[in-house]
Amino acid sequence: MIAERAIDAVRPLKLIYIGAGVSGILAAIRFRQAVPSLDLVIYEKNADVGGTWFENRYPGCACDVPSHAYQLSFESWPDWSDFYANAPEILKYWKLVAKKYDVTKHIRFRHKCIEARWNEQACKWTVKIEDLDTGLTLEDSADVLMTGTGTLNDWKWPDIPNLHQFEGPLLHSANWDEGFDPTDKAVAVIGGGSSGIQIVPALAPRVKSIDHYVRGKTWIASQIAEDVVKARHNNGTTTSNFSYTPEEIEAWRNNPAAYLQYRKVLEFGLNNNYAVTQRGSARQQAARDEYTALMKDRLREKPELCDLLIPDYPPLCKRLTPGPGYLEAIASPKVNFITDPISGVDRTGIITADGTHRPVDAIVCATGFNTSPSAGFPIYGRDGVNLRIKYRSRPKSYLGLCTDNFPNFFQSLGPNSFQGAGSLLIMLEHIHLYVAQILQRLATGNVKTIEPKRSQVEKFTAFCEEYFKRTVYSDKCESWYKSSDPEERRAGRVTALWPGSCMHALQALSSVRWEDFEMEPHDGNDFGWFGNGLTTRETSGSPDIEDLTWYLQTTNFLDTVDTDTTQQTPELQCPQTISAVDAVGPDIGMQERKAQESSDRNRVDNQVNGFGQQHSESVNSCGVDAVNVTNGLKVPEAFMAQTLGLSRPVDIHQWTTTT
Repeated sequence: MIAERAIDAVRPLKLIYIGAGVSGILAAIRFRQAVPSLDLVIYEKNADVGGTWFENRYPGCACDVPSHAYQLSFESWPDWSDFYANAPEILKYWKLVAKKYDVTKHIRFRHKCIEARWNEQACKWTVKIEDLDTGLTLEDSADVLMTGTGTLNDWKWPDIPNLHQFEGPLLHSANWDEGFDPTDKAVAVIGGGSSGIQIVPALAPRVKSIDHYVRGKTWIASQIAEDVVKARHNNGTTTSNFSYTPEEIEAWRNNPAAYLQYRKVLEFGLNNNYAVTQRGSARQQAARDEYTALMKDRLREKPELCDLLIPDYPPLCKRLTPGPGYLEAIASPKVNFITDPISGVDRTGIITADGTHRPVDAIVCATGFNTSPSAGFPIYGRDGVNLRIKYRSRPKSYLGLCTDNFPNFFQSLGPNSFQGAGSLLIMLEHIHLYVAQILQRLATGNVKTIEPKRSQVEKFTAFCEEYFKRTVYSDKCESWYKSSDPEERRAGRVTALWPGSCMHALQALSSVRWEDFEMEPHDGNDFGWFGNGLTTRETSGSPDIEDLTWYLQTTNFLDTVDTDTTQQTPELQCPQTISAVDAVGPDIGMQERKAQESSDRNRVDNQVNGFGQQHSESVNSCGVDAVNVTNGLKVPEAFMAQTLGLSRPVDIHQWTTTT
């Protein structure tokens, strides 16, 4: 059977993406660069882009990563006001990115996904959407479905008896009432996680008093850039936030190289901290000693709090938070730090297990989210398999991106894909670059459906189980890193984090291992990709001279002056290394790590220990193999040509000679 299509013809391809947060914005940029003809529709329940940064508006809401390390590798913004940017400024950044790339033309705002179901006969996803303005339910379908809703999206009230009998203002950090005025009020803040740690110091200067209810202990420290902060505060031990001066911002704008170096310093701090996660390592013990000393110093006004707050578990067992101003706030006379369990709430206040009733004017619940890796709506795969049920106890995925029985379905930050000690943004970039490669295959190959083999899903999960045994993540602490199933959580089962360093993740996601996937061809013919024996250059009207001679790009004249046949054989010269990030599209700006320079260069192989180390292996006379020429990234030659500024594809593995 001969497929009546050119070998390089692009098939119509539609993708529905759920969520217009950071992941959705990246999808709109990267997917259209990879497949310009892609029909992309993004459904977003909110009225604007930004996701969590649009929704979270509580006092003190900020990123717990330095602002200059919380931006895209290819879109720098030197105008950040503070070392730790606040939520409104972060939202402004993402709006600027969305505007530059015209992302909103793909988005249907105020449209909430309520169900997605795989249609086996049509080989498409059918999605039910609620129009939040009209209340109507709509239906849409697509070849590919991807979710970018995140795990910190589905907020919940704490399970406290009679909570809603309280007659004063009752607020949740993820659903903040911006009309609430805390001035001179007695306020209770329930929760000692990231949100509570930010809310307490933000409210403290304005309120009469704060009763801060905390169940567990937590490390208050930054995993990176402590030296930067200390230097700003004359080498003190504070980790308070600080503002950049207009002169600094202007200097960076006038000196991009200096700004790039500053970004590198911060990113290095993120990515060089991975040894702290290893059980029994010297770096882990050093971090514990340093963080303990820092917390004791900042709690010196109330030293009795040290035993209540400094954990017994190792640092990074749960997410670190820098907590600018938090320790100073709880050490002040205004704040009562309460660890007694809450037994209930009445009309006027909170009752603890010892029978104490503490009246308050307002209650703030900073009690987190439902952190299940399944989306906030039911997704049904082959044979009606429900993703929620599949992920109920131990979520199993392939590289945190996809799972078996769910063809043409992908997740941004699915099970075992978060970074515990590394750059989240660069991880998100590579997740979408990885999926972009699959979209290219679906658009230009003969592949109708693709899903990971069950055996590979099981093997990735088994690797995760073994890997985390050597890390502090599986230690005894309450963390959303672990399974939401109580029994699995007690066993220390880590279901949120990538099993390795950030560098390891970038290498693993650099190219698709097609052998790990089940793929169904469009016409039942595995060789259907070959087409009808022609290319689009020959079938799209009358070809011109450039169409049929695209392979002739330059002229290198042979030197005929010296005809001595005994002269030295020309030396092979390897082509310039091109990173796959640059190969997918323009304006990318992130270079892969340079190849190690030595007489016998190293080839990067897949790692099995969770780190991005290189193994050496003998290679050809150019010092690299064909894969390493493109940093191991197998990108179609047409997109490589686009990066090189050529009008036609080139063979990325060809050699040139020099005399």
